[in-house]
Amino acid sequence: MSLLNSLTHVNFLAVVVAGISHMVVSLVWFQPWLFGRAWVALTKQELKPAVRWLVPGFLGHLLIALALAALIVVTNATVPGALLVAVIVWLCFIVTLELGELIWEKIPVKLFLIRIGNHLVALCLASLILGIWR
Repeated sequence: MSLLNSLTHVNFLAVVVAGISHMVVSLVWFQPWLFGRAWVALTKQELKPAVRWLVPGFLGHLLIALALAALIVVTNATVPGALLVAVIVWLCFIVTLELGELIWEKIPVKLFLIRIGNHLVALCLASLILGIWR
């Protein structure tokens, strides 16, 4: 099955729920009682999102969920396979991109770990939803 053809087999309601869950993980991850205070200390930024970017950000979460769903369909993954898809996407795309931030922008290692940890949990939860709710 081609990747484009796999979109006809995607459960789009599951994609929306997975996209929302992906966003919620990030919202929780960066709360002051979890990693928010550390993120503020490391970035010297405020924990206030730029409101004008909330809609595009949500669309980004939906696109991530859609891509995960297509990969899960095309690989015919069961729930463990869906989690493996998440880990492979995380390792091959997220970690490698964030390594660029670590190397070239010289972000602190702790910030690198906070970022990649957020993505790992968010991708795994979204993939779990998509794997269960095919």
